[in-house]
Amino acid sequence: MIRASVIALLAAAMAAGQPQVPTFRVETRVVQAFASVFDRRGNPIPNLSRERFRVLDAGREAKLLDFEGVNDPLSCALLLDVTGSMQDVLPALKASVMRFIDDMPEGGSVAVYTFNTNLREKQGFTTDCKAAKQAVMRATSGGATALFDSVSKVSHDLEQRKGKKALVVFTDGDDNASALSAESASRRARRDGVPLYVIAQGQALKQARLIKVLEELAADTGGIPFRLYKPEKMDEIFAEISRNLQHTYMLAWKLPEDAGSVWRPIRISVEGAEGAVIRTRQGYWPD
Repeated sequence: MIRASVIALLAAAMAAGQPQVPTFRVETRVVQAFASVFDRRGNPIPNLSRERFRVLDAGREAKLLDFEGVNDPLSCALLLDVTGSMQDVLPALKASVMRFIDDMPEGGSVAVYTFNTNLREKQGFTTDCKAAKQAVMRATSGGATALFDSVSKVSHDLEQRKGKKALVVFTDGDDNASALSAESASRRARRDGVPLYVIAQGQALKQARLIKVLEELAADTGGIPFRLYKPEKMDEIFAEISRNLQHTYMLAWKLPEDAGSVWRPIRISVEGAEGAVIRTRQGYWPD
């Protein structure tokens, strides 16, 4: 994502009888990318240092201003479908999500949102696993599906947080209640750049257009799309997401002054890790 960070130069204290020294403010716009790195066999490559990462922003090498490794805390938002069609599968989903919360990386924060016709924040970002699990247990099913509105809003909430972040979405049906179109919601999520891990099941799997949008969105943001055909596989999927989150890095660099307003592709590589699979966002819009 792109964020604006303001660096303020402190004004000198007024000396007796002397005029006040003016305060200058310089705004630096920063691009962020989150990356998970695996070898050819699918095993995470651990403890990579800042010096090993190379970023090409629209073909030009970018100097990293900030970096967070696998031991730095991560913010994860859970966005859970609680529409009427979720009634039968909701108990299994709650159990899997609570195990996922227990597996959160040390020091990480989790927030719990549910959506049907409306989006509800059941628990704001917290390091208290017990509070997060209690919020999951309070979820009840009913209503229509405002998926794209909800993804856009939660992605924006995450964008405001510092450091590493991810959005995990579980959906059971096609969107039939959002004000935003799929294209508008996708553009907003790509702009924010938060990795999207999406699990589709039930009626959602029968909607080819929806699956295409969700899979492209996950790939473009550096997340992973999953199709859940058997409820008993739910734990495996959440475990795979957890594994990715535990091996996520954050890279940040200054937005080029001549970036303009067109899509800028990103390419990230790791020195000494030829053939590595790197999941990250594919690019960004500067505006």
